[in-house]
Amino acid sequence: MDMTKVHRSLLLLCALGLSSVQAQQERTQITLDSVAHEAQALIEQPPRQPEALAENLQSLSYDQYRDIRFRPSEALWWNADSKFRVEFFHPGHLFQDQVEIFEASDTHVQEIPFLKNAFDYGNSGYDPGFFKKPKAYSGIRVKYPVNNQDVYDELIVFLGGSYFRAIGAGHNFGLSLRGLAMNTIGEQEDFPRFTKLWLKKPEANSNQLTLFALLEGEKVTGAYRFDVRSQGVTQIDVHTRLFFRAGGAAEVGIAPLTSMFVHGENSNNPNLTDWRPEVHDSDGMLVHANNEWHWFPLENLPGRTIQRLPTAKLRGFGLLQRDRDFKNYKDLEANYQRRPSAWIEPIGKWSTGEIVLYTFGTDTEATDNVTAYWKPDIDANTQNRTEFSYRITLQTKDPAHELAKVLETRVGQRTLDSNASTVIIEFSRPESIGLDEIDRLSVGFEYGGAQAIEAPIIQYNEPEDRIRVFANFKTPQERPQESPYRMSAQLLREGHQVSERWNYIWKH
Repeated sequence: MDMTKVHRSLLLLCALGLSSVQAQQERTQITLDSVAHEAQALIEQPPRQPEALAENLQSLSYDQYRDIRFRPSEALWWNADSKFRVEFFHPGHLFQDQVEIFEASDTHVQEIPFLKNAFDYGNSGYDPGFFKKPKAYSGIRVKYPVNNQDVYDELIVFLGGSYFRAIGAGHNFGLSLRGLAMNTIGEQEDFPRFTKLWLKKPEANSNQLTLFALLEGEKVTGAYRFDVRSQGVTQIDVHTRLFFRAGGAAEVGIAPLTSMFVHGENSNNPNLTDWRPEVHDSDGMLVHANNEWHWFPLENLPGRTIQRLPTAKLRGFGLLQRDRDFKNYKDLEANYQRRPSAWIEPIGKWSTGEIVLYTFGTDTEATDNVTAYWKPDIDANTQNRTEFSYRITLQTKDPAHELAKVLETRVGQRTLDSNASTVIIEFSRPESIGLDEIDRLSVGFEYGGAQAIEAPIIQYNEPEDRIRVFANFKTPQERPQESPYRMSAQLLREGHQVSERWNYIWKH
């Protein structure tokens, strides 16, 4: 199954809109320990394959599937004294995995059975009275008054593999989050899936929802706890315990983020015909590690591109949508300026490892072509229990620091010179850099194998109150055209960094 289609379809479905028959209660308590015990038992067995969905549900088109609508009056906790309501997705179309879903309290657990009467089948062509019904739902959407106390907005959605999406105040759905990435840059990516979800009933008026999940894949099982809070920004604390089969840890990605970038101000594509100036859910990756802040502008380059940043002391990383100006998108429906940024912060001490940024070329916004994750330095064949905890923050503002930020990257032909190129980097001017200090700044610029024509120049961009760096370069004729140039730049004051480090891939 093409998972890029799955989670792009999820983005569209999130824009749509029980009193559930309760199953027999079981007296037990769900904790991370209990889910981990189940995950550990499963790793000793051959991988379980998902039960095939009925053909008539698999063959539903997108429009047919979208016409199967959940009845809001059937939501879990609809009449309860809770700020949260949970709706369920019907299996079908691309979403063929059936997920066992349970409601949990401090003392009891009960399964939430599949109810055909919870849906309006409209013009979908699917007749639940004639065809065999599914055994379970395919996912959940949690609603909560994110923007207005009187309106229940979609807060977080779990649907497809280990994918989930969440938003904060003022956001539209954009980038995806995942429980785990496996072999993303290998020949064949693996997509572990959540097979069970436990929803812990929140206390009255609580602003936190706790979920537990069981993960299963070809070479991994895992237990997850998600603590979801929304107060303007949305935060999700994730605690996971993973168990690997032989070789499973070789290319594991922790806290993976998936997004879309088709074109932006840095795109140098002569064949671009889109009427919109920019099309992307995220425009860069920010990393705080090794006592530095790194910015990686995203680009839609042909083929596959992989960037790695070793991290001895990782403080955080994320895919951000820095550009919040509508005039740079002009799309009244997509509203890309409202897409959330996602920032990951380790909870507790993480080992050494590396941040991996993987992109591939696409000509459509229907495909997510950007993935970022942290790859820990662990033995590829480890079969020991591995634990990680981290916080995800969905927000509009960037993580705070006092350095100059990279706001724009532009690359194109050098003026009046068709044999050379120019790159322009626009940095913000923080209060710590006075106007009289700009002339005394220097820039550390690495051309990544390209030939510098002259030393890079620093200018004050007075109309926008920015600090501009521009550099002219040529590319060696003997170098293969598809070979990338890995460039970097950073503003310095008396040898000390005063800006983020700009990291860029250039292909001519």
